[in-house]
Amino acid sequence: MTPQRVLAVVLFVLAFLALAATRAFPFVDDLSGVAKSAVAVVGAACLLAGVALWMRKPPEPR
Repeated sequence: MTPQRVLAVVLFVLAFLALAATRAFPFVDDLSGVAKSAVAVVGAACLLAGVALWMRKPPEPR
């Protein structure tokens, strides 16, 4: 597995945790709306970056 794919998997896990935290955990109810939005935006950014890394072609050997 290439380092790009490993980083993409890590970003997918972070995105899943961030987006799940906005829905599943009760301690998030204590956060302000801005903080909840920030967690959701970070999760979405991690997801998009992970997809971009996953779809990138590996470098061709010389």
